[in-house]
Order: sequence, then C-alpha cells, then structure tokens
Amino acid sequence: MKRASKKQREIRFHSGKCGRIICVNSYAEQEYAKRLEADDRVENYEENCCLDTERFQHVNPVGIRAAYMKQEWKTDFLIHHTDGTQAVREVVREDELTKATVLEQLELSRRYWEAVGVSDWRVALFREGGVTHAS
Repeated sequence: MKRASKKQREIRFHSGKCGRIICVNSYAEQEYAKRLEADDRVENYEENCCLDTERFQHVNPVGIRAAYMKQEWKTDFLIHHTDGTQAVREVVREDELTKATVLEQLELSRRYWEAVGVSDWRVALFREGGVTHAS
C-alpha cells in the first residue's frame, strides 16, 4: 500500500488478463503481476486501486495514526478470481517489514478491505529472487 499522492517510478507493460497496459511502481509489483498473469484462477486484477476515504469511517482506528485516516491510499492489487471472489495483495520487500510505518499501513489496508467485505487479504513478500506469500 502506498500514498496516492506520492510520486513513484512507473513500470508499464501489457496485461493479457486486464486487456490493457498496466502501471506498477516497483519490480517486485511487476514480478507479482506476472504471477497473476500465469494463474488460471485469476480472471483479472486492478493495480494501484484507490481506497475510498469515505469508507475509512468503517475502519477501526485503534493503533492507526489519525493522519493516515485523512490521506488517500492505493492498494497494490485487487484481484478478481474466476469463481467471483476477490482478494487483495500488498507487495512488500522483506527489509521493509521491520518498519513500524509499513506495518501500520498494512494494518490499515487489511482493516479497510475487511470493512468492505474482502476477507482474502495477504502480503506478497518480495525477497531477493522472487515474491512469496505471507499471511
């Protein structure tokens, strides 16, 4: 998850599943998108999906900075499966998991998606050599 207003690198490539050029912000996200492209259970996906700040009122704010609740955020991937279910994946480098701010942002994302009815939320952990799933 990242701030919507933050300027970041853009990596563009064609997605067959999405039928368009998509734009991600890191090589880790690009690697994860390739995994989604190869997954038969994935119908399509949205990258850099903006969170609706109006829905933050339904998110439990305990342990989340008040300033975070007023900012615009983007989720790395909102995935639409062929069986009609949805999932969210936040791509994080392994070395970032020691940062309190990153953990707080991930928790905000998890709570947001839980509040809007998406229960399949996970971190896609990027390590040297590839992306793996974490809970």
